[in-house]
Amino acid sequence: MIKSAHPHKRLKEHLFITVSFSVLILALLTILPAAAAVDSWEISPENPTLGDTLRIKGSASPEEEVEIQVSFEKDVQASGGEYEYILEDVKIPDGFNNRFTVQASDARNLNVRVKMLIWITKSSDASGNVATVTQSSVPPGTYQIKMDGDAKNGDSTVNLKITAVQRIKADSGGDFSYSYNTKAVPPGDFKVSVGGTTRKVTLKGKTLAITPAHPLEEIETVTEKNSSEIREKMENNTEAVLNSDQDSENVEHEEVHKSQPVKPQPVEKSGLPVDTVYMLGGMVAALLILILYSKRK
Repeated sequence: MIKSAHPHKRLKEHLFITVSFSVLILALLTILPAAAAVDSWEISPENPTLGDTLRIKGSASPEEEVEIQVSFEKDVQASGGEYEYILEDVKIPDGFNNRFTVQASDARNLNVRVKMLIWITKSSDASGNVATVTQSSVPPGTYQIKMDGDAKNGDSTVNLKITAVQRIKADSGGDFSYSYNTKAVPPGDFKVSVGGTTRKVTLKGKTLAITPAHPLEEIETVTEKNSSEIREKMENNTEAVLNSDQDSENVEHEEVHKSQPVKPQPVEKSGLPVDTVYMLGGMVAALLILILYSKRK
């Protein structure tokens, strides 16, 4: 009985080893081509600023499907035991071969709300210390995404890890390209993975650069010019003020003169003096008397 059991046991061992080895070979054949699918790739700009569009170009096997991942993390401070983080203008490119994943560490639960025509919410309770929400085949478009939930330890900090995955197909020559807008990514470090190769990219925030209006060597000349212009303007302003004061005095004098009553001027009488009139009248009367007297004789 014991001797007959050994061949059967050995057969089982050989069968187990053969099956295990076959599964291992199958797994290697499945994994290795995917990891080696991308020969090379580059990203531009290398030092992007918030709002820039990243352009990823590379080469792979002809007609090969390439997976591109963009992931970043954000620490959100909870308030009143709740946390919330909003992403504005999240652009999903054409095609439905995508996946969007949010992981919340140190949280009791996670709600991911996407505003399309209405708010669509997908929720998950934490397993251990992490709550995860995943959504595949997101329609292309621009969305507002809100992530919220309950923090694990009151007003503690919740770490959010956001990963966007897009699968694209290389052309007949093996070339592929992909664009990703960074408007929804917070400034700092984030990761870009293409075909299993990961690179860290630092996203700079937008700053207002203040440039001097003139070169340093022209400052003295400009200062002297400005000083002379200021003196000239002051002199012109002073002269204008004096002229305006004099004009105002003249105007006031004219107004006072106009306001005083005008005395009537004596009207000179025209014609002959009174004495001359009396003398002529006497001569005429004497002449009439002489005429009358001569007629009586």
